[in-house]
Amino acid sequence: MSEAGRNGPDVPEMIPLGRGIAVQVPDSLVIDVPDTEVYDVVILGAGCSGLSLCLALLERGATGPILLVDSRTEYADDRTWSYWDVEPTRFTHLARARWTTWRVSTATEQVRSSALSTPYVSLAANDFYRYVLGRLAEYPNVRLLMGEDAIGYSEIANGLAVATTRFRVRGAQLVDSRGLRPTQGELDDIARRSTWVPQKFVGLHVVTSRPVFHADECVLMDFDVDQTRGLRFGYVLPVSPVEALVENVYLADVAVTEAEHRAELESYLASRFGLEPGDYEILGDERGFIPMTDHVFNQRPMPRVSKIGTLGGATRPSTGYTFLRIQRSSDETALRLLGNSSERGRTQTSRCSMLDRVFLRFLADHPERAPLVFARMFARVPAESLVRFLSDRSGPIDSVRLILALPKLWFLGSALLVLLRSVADRVPHDRRH
Repeated sequence: MSEAGRNGPDVPEMIPLGRGIAVQVPDSLVIDVPDTEVYDVVILGAGCSGLSLCLALLERGATGPILLVDSRTEYADDRTWSYWDVEPTRFTHLARARWTTWRVSTATEQVRSSALSTPYVSLAANDFYRYVLGRLAEYPNVRLLMGEDAIGYSEIANGLAVATTRFRVRGAQLVDSRGLRPTQGELDDIARRSTWVPQKFVGLHVVTSRPVFHADECVLMDFDVDQTRGLRFGYVLPVSPVEALVENVYLADVAVTEAEHRAELESYLASRFGLEPGDYEILGDERGFIPMTDHVFNQRPMPRVSKIGTLGGATRPSTGYTFLRIQRSSDETALRLLGNSSERGRTQTSRCSMLDRVFLRFLADHPERAPLVFARMFARVPAESLVRFLSDRSGPIDSVRLILALPKLWFLGSALLVLLRSVADRVPHDRRH
């Protein structure tokens, strides 16, 4: 299939920006003070979710005023989004690299898997930001208010009042896409009611003095690293034999400082690729916290308020993948805000299957067994089926293949705990005492 056919309409070619370079926001898009009395839609947070939704609204014919509010003062190259190319998106043409082969390693084996029709693709944040902000600047009804924190919002007659650091704006609809930043109390509540496996990582964009990377394959999980502090793996996305994003990832609720992450990355580069600090240049870095949880997020706290992105449950509970779910959620939310779809409660993009819940519970209870399980998954499940599962597009046959590949006895205890919790959740609160 052609690039235009796979990723929607023809799009202009863009020369990728170098990693670590911030994006210049179009002057026509940015305002210093609100310029409209009442906005049709106010979007809090202008990151991946907020920008994707705004573009989806515009492409579906939204002509009323839209305001994006974000606390950032610049669009830094602070993220990398990766996913399997299983469906069209507005942004896949921006992919910095593609791999049809990927590897999972443990201390005792290396497993490779390939799918020619659905490559694993990687998008750099600054390429994404530059493209979307440029597209938004083409529309006269969109404005971006930067360096402004949203304090809260409340219902008023015929709309909502939104308080920011300096202003009070009104909107007919509000979308909150600011990301999940729970307090410790909220974290404790989530942990009591659901399974919670935080994914924490720091990554470095490096260019080396000699070719050391295999550019034709990416390393999804390299568990052949020290596991004493918690479930940990290396993640390597090579752009060329001399350039790659290398991440240090924990799937554990452990306190790891930035300095410790970087020390472990230096050790990994030395042990795996023979690189000492003087052998490579760091173009940029990134860090993140991805909530892997089966907690049910309230996507509609008020009739005129929607929550999207990680705040709305877009992160896949068992894998942490989020980008494709954000795109699906953006289209669903745009259609609803424009009155082109019926109200259906929680969107499909936030669903959590029983298999997700069991797998997540297993990771939480038995992290020491995870390397073997992941290796077995990639070795025994056909690549196309596994890609569909990891991309939230699996059918019954794919699920059966996955279940058959997993060690049954190991997962029975986790399945029982999930079932007991599901039953308990259905019991009215006043009958539990």
